[in-house]
Amino acid sequence: MEQEFTGRVKVINRRQFNTNGKYIIYWISHSHRAHFNHSLEFAIELSNQSGKPLLVYFLITDKYKYSNARYYKFMLDGILEAKKSVEERGIKFAIEKVNDIRQRIIELSENAYALITDKAYLKYHRKLNKYIADRLDVPVYEIESDVCVPVEIASDRQEPYAFTFRKKIYSLLDKYIVELKPREPKIKSVSFDFGIEEIAFNNSLEILNILNIDKSVSLSPFVGGYSQARKYLEEFIEKKLHRYKEFRSHPELDYQSNLSPYLHFGQISPIEVVLEVLSKYGRNDENVDSFFNELIVWRELARNFCYYNPNYNQYEGIPEWAKETLEEHKNDKREYIYTIEELENAKTHDEYWNSAQLELLKTGKMHNYMRMYWCKKLIEWTDDPKKAFDIACYLNDKYELDGRDPNGYAGISWCFGTHDRPWKERKIFGKIRYMSASGLEAKFDIKKYVEKVKNL
Repeated sequence: MEQEFTGRVKVINRRQFNTNGKYIIYWISHSHRAHFNHSLEFAIELSNQSGKPLLVYFLITDKYKYSNARYYKFMLDGILEAKKSVEERGIKFAIEKVNDIRQRIIELSENAYALITDKAYLKYHRKLNKYIADRLDVPVYEIESDVCVPVEIASDRQEPYAFTFRKKIYSLLDKYIVELKPREPKIKSVSFDFGIEEIAFNNSLEILNILNIDKSVSLSPFVGGYSQARKYLEEFIEKKLHRYKEFRSHPELDYQSNLSPYLHFGQISPIEVVLEVLSKYGRNDENVDSFFNELIVWRELARNFCYYNPNYNQYEGIPEWAKETLEEHKNDKREYIYTIEELENAKTHDEYWNSAQLELLKTGKMHNYMRMYWCKKLIEWTDDPKKAFDIACYLNDKYELDGRDPNGYAGISWCFGTHDRPWKERKIFGKIRYMSASGLEAKFDIKKYVEKVKNL
């Protein structure tokens, strides 16, 4: 295989190709796009080499925790756009609603030459891939297309700090930030019958109506899909990147890329983002460096954290020094204690915190700087740091478009000391880094942010 696939392809079971197999399956689980998708291009390559038709296959289930209309609408926007683009290339893209993902993939793969899927970083999906691979008699390929540098190549252990990880990953970028050329499928499978009960709808809202999911969480104003991600990327490069370093931590302004939900669902490739930025800006530009620090260093450090720390979404996963200091101050008197219902509905005494929560409730996206303040205050307003951690995960996963993601879990864990150092000891927080309302007032125009959220 070409350099494009270096380090990105892994067979997770030791099986031979099924020469009697009728087709190749690309089970699209994380990289929800037709463009710059290593899994898709690898699958086309294998199809061309073997002479077997390719089926791109997406399963919908309403059995996931936090299956809600906000999450699914955005996801389906992207999937339907990917389906259209894949089928324009002459490849069959089938969407099917199932109750048991594991059983359905195994059934469909019995007549396959090979199964290809996307690399998983979180526990549930890693276990799912392994369960399926262990029970199939065909090779199962995991392809890593949603990071700049493959996670196991970037580091073979959990990295303690961003600065240690930055050196490692930046030394590898030139090798892995390369163009991915689209392949031409030799077999046009778009009209083939693969024996699948396909969902016939071409509208995400119509599909939502057949799903038994939580409809109480409002839809987000953000529209999913690759074309929307490209619009945000182009707008960011043209109008925002030149002031990014100066204003990225100003939530009252709009200098974020807004790409995080699209990256979470794999609707755009981070490599494509990097290459597009570098086509317009020099690598040494301070704004580019600041943006890449977020897009590459912190985003891929989050994947490192979740990949090597099985307790990434639990209080038990934070550093020992952080647990010790929080436990020492567990019984410190709190001025305010809020229930989960009060927090969820933004009913606290702090209008800054309430605004952050309201931004989340209304849009499905909270400004990154406010996310830190938001999470820190949960430590201060609950009677147990473990409870605070669990509430942060609950609210993040339920309402954030990019919830249930390594970024979110690493971000929450950072607020509890992960990837950070001990600070001056104080009540409640111990040696955990503290953030205050006065700190927000000193850093930016927080009142303007409050008004901005009111007008959403």
